[in-house]
Amino acid sequence: MKNRLLSGIVVAVLGLLTALVPVCIFQTCSKTIETAAGGMVPMKCFWSGQAEIGIGLLVLCGGLLLVVVKAPLIRLGISMMTALTGIIGILIPTVLIGGCEMATMACQMTTFPALIVIQILILVTCSANIIYLWRRSSKNTGENKWTTSH
Repeated sequence: MKNRLLSGIVVAVLGLLTALVPVCIFQTCSKTIETAAGGMVPMKCFWSGQAEIGIGLLVLCGGLLLVVVKAPLIRLGISMMTALTGIIGILIPTVLIGGCEMATMACQMTTFPALIVIQILILVTCSANIIYLWRRSSKNTGENKWTTSH
């Protein structure tokens, strides 16, 4: 009960923070910039921020599910899914979408570092929960459930 509440609430808060960072806490750069030809071009960091909002909401749902669901093996799966979502949350600003090229832009100085730190905390929390639930499940049955044939 205590682990379920603690891990779920921590993950939910980290998911909420992930969703709020690009919008409220450390906003990304503006949506568009003007080109030399006079046209408007969308900025990559804006779209990275939008994707991180989605990642944050998914992690928030995972945290809420960790609080609500009682079955340890289902919570194990939720923790695995949430940890993988944290990895995608790291890859969005670093590899998949990226941001501004200039290191002095707001997205590179505040938004992305904050998001990466939060995603690492999500990974650490979910990994600790996975280890805890795996050991607890193995102790209760006396065998590894994933290697037995039914």
